[in-house]
Amino acid sequence: ILSRYINNEVIFPSISNTFFSIVEIMKEPFFLIIIKNTLLRTFIGFSISLTIAIAIGVLSSISKIAYNFMIPILKFLNSIPTIAIILLALIWLNNELVPMFVGFIMVFPILYENILNSILDVDKDIIQMAKLYRVKKARVIKDIYMPSIIYSISKIFNSAIGINLKMVIAGEVLSQPKYSIGSSLQLKRMYLNTSGVFAWIILIILLSRVFDLIGNVIKYSLGNDRWM
Repeated sequence: ILSRYINNEVIFPSISNTFFSIVEIMKEPFFLIIIKNTLLRTFIGFSISLTIAIAIGVLSSISKIAYNFMIPILKFLNSIPTIAIILLALIWLNNELVPMFVGFIMVFPILYENILNSILDVDKDIIQMAKLYRVKKARVIKDIYMPSIIYSISKIFNSAIGINLKMVIAGEVLSQPKYSIGSSLQLKRMYLNTSGVFAWIILIILLSRVFDLIGNVIKYSLGNDRWM
């Protein structure tokens, strides 16, 4: 409706031109490489964030010093604008690493706080009972703490990896690494190919949906219902 009313493809493209642009993008020889590179950066950045968040979350749950040390860091990370992080990353890192760094910085606080709270929220009576019956620490970690952490992560997995994908693409738009969704978006913008920009937006939405499906499969395979 807007496209017909405005009648200007540069400002607001028609559905037919947007669909045509999707087909043209998918026909490009480097399309799969572009998708693969962006997804790889997303998964690497998310994996690093998750690993460090678990390590520091566990440390903060047993050390008051680590817990207090992380408070100002989290406040800083939650307050700094995304564009400022990207600009600093452009100064410090090469173009290939900037998107992963941006994704890490944005997702780490979410994962850390979630993991820390999942550990602190474990019923203390259960822990005391485990000590009373001299249950081995390895089993306490495996059967009490790990299910709580996994269930907590599963609740925010879809949103966290979705945020990570968006931040990675935002980093790619400015850092312009070779063969990336962000670089392709920037190229379409430079040539005022608005239908191409819309086409990539639709493809990104489809990728996000794929991540949602993957997250749901992981939840199901882990059997999180038994920990609710």
